[in-house]
Order: sequence, then C-alpha cells, then structure tokens
Amino acid sequence: MEAAYPGLQVLLANNLMMAYNQAEAGQPSFAFVEDGFTKLPEFEMMLALFTALDVRWVAVMDEATSTPARNSSPLLNVGAGIFELTKSDSPRQFVQYFDMMIKAPRKNAPARAPLKSAAGNTDFKKIILIGSSTGGVEALRNVLVGFPIQCPPTLIVQHTGKSFGSGLVSLLDRICPAKVVAADDNVPLQTGHVYIAAGQPRHLGVTPRKPYRLRMKEGPNISGHTPSVDALFASAVPFAKDVVAAILTGMGQDGAKSMLELRNAGATTFAQDEKSSVVYGMPRVAWEIGAAQKQVPLARMAGAILQACKT
Repeated sequence: MEAAYPGLQVLLANNLMMAYNQAEAGQPSFAFVEDGFTKLPEFEMMLALFTALDVRWVAVMDEATSTPARNSSPLLNVGAGIFELTKSDSPRQFVQYFDMMIKAPRKNAPARAPLKSAAGNTDFKKIILIGSSTGGVEALRNVLVGFPIQCPPTLIVQHTGKSFGSGLVSLLDRICPAKVVAADDNVPLQTGHVYIAAGQPRHLGVTPRKPYRLRMKEGPNISGHTPSVDALFASAVPFAKDVVAAILTGMGQDGAKSMLELRNAGATTFAQDEKSSVVYGMPRVAWEIGAAQKQVPLARMAGAILQACKT
C-alpha cells in the first residue's frame, strides 16, 4: 500500500493504549480499528481523540464472531461516522475505503486551545464540581470547550481505566481554553484551572475551609468506584452555597446521593438530560431522587453552569 501512496506512513498497534499514544503523537488522517477495540470501555478515549484531531476511522470486524460495531457499544451511536469492513472483504474493498477517506474533505483543522495564561487567582465566588462515566469523555470535551480561560476552579471525577487518566488530561488540555491538570493532593484551587481525577487509586475531595485545596485520600470504593463522584460531592457539603455541581452521562448511580446532600445544603445542581446522554444512568438517578434541580441538554450545560456561578 505504501508503494501506491508515496509518502504514506503506516503505524501498527496491538493494544488500545499503544494506539492512543501513536494517534496523539502522529495525528493520523485515518485509522483502521479492529472491532474488538470498539467494545472496550476505554475506546471512548479514542473516539474523543479522533474527534479532536478529525481522524476518519473504519471498524474492521471478524465476520464469524462479531456483531456490527454500531451494536457493540452505545458510544458508537453518537456521532461516530464510521464504515464497517469484515476481514473477509477483498483487498480491493479495503483500497476503496482507503481512497474514500483520503479524498473526503476534512471537516476542520485539529482543535487546539488558545495560548493559556499562567495566572490564576484564589479569590473566587463559586467552585464547579462535575461527575461523569460512560460517554463522559466526549461530554466533558463539549462542556469544557465552552468554559473561558479564567473559569471558576473546576473539579472533575471521570470513571475510566487506570491507564487512561493522563491521556484524558492531555486531550482536554489540548482543546480547552482553561488549564487542565491531573488532580493532586494539597494543591490550592485557582481560577482558570480544571482538576481531573481519572484512573487514580485515590478519591478526590476539597478541604472544608478557605483557602480551598484539593484533598486526595486512599480508601475503598465508594458507590462502586475509585475515584468516586460521591466522595467529591460529599467533601463540598460544608460550603455547598459556593458550589455548582453537575452529573453527566454515565452508568450506575455514583454522585446522586451526595448531590442531594449538596442541594439540600444550598448548592446549585444540574443533571444531563436523557436525550443527550450516551447512558442515562447517573443523571437519571440524580433527577429521580431530587438531587438535580434541573435537567440540561449537553449543548447547554456549559452555559447553565457558568450562569449559575454568577449568582
């Protein structure tokens, strides 16, 4: 194939982590992805990276054992413009798809955040707390690109595999105006900073008195997860009136119980609505138990959160 396309570089990866690292470093124009990878929960990281870099991709299925890619994961039903090939397809069919991807116009140049200011003050009125799980990587991308460079301090717990936490931070920092960093213990909260706990063996929380600092604590799973959204939300109950909290798409009920405590203590609370959620689990529970004051479509979530921070 390289001979037919001068200048073509082909990269091979036998696991999802390797594929992610190669895609992030090489920024390919297109990718062939074995269908087994699309069934892994962490594949949503690849989807978000492909979207950010405008990478076209093809799912290659084993005809004898695989179900169609679109039926194997709910993530693939949300804006994943893919083709599906089987391993029995002829080389000519592969070449046809290859030509199709080469000739198709790219949507946009890869998204990149503007230059970021290193300044961040500790004098702020509100703190933003966000919890998300399945489908949350893309949801976070949509929310955070709508935040200004000097956004209120934002703390996020995202359920993901332990090897993908640093990749999530790097991806979101690439495309978001604010500075996105991995959560670490005893770090003072600053405007213009987003702190993410994902794939870490510790729970994320906030110290109860000003000046607020991150608190990372080891311990058993809470609501089935480490880090846990419930742990994050519970830590902020003592100063709930200074908190705006949101639960995004995800499976299970992590975050709902402590969001109710936050709301009862004076916080402003939101849940992503069913139509825009990849998995309407966590936000559904938050809404049904009265933890969320309002359901908000993903496209309007950033605006709703920022507006609430002004009151």
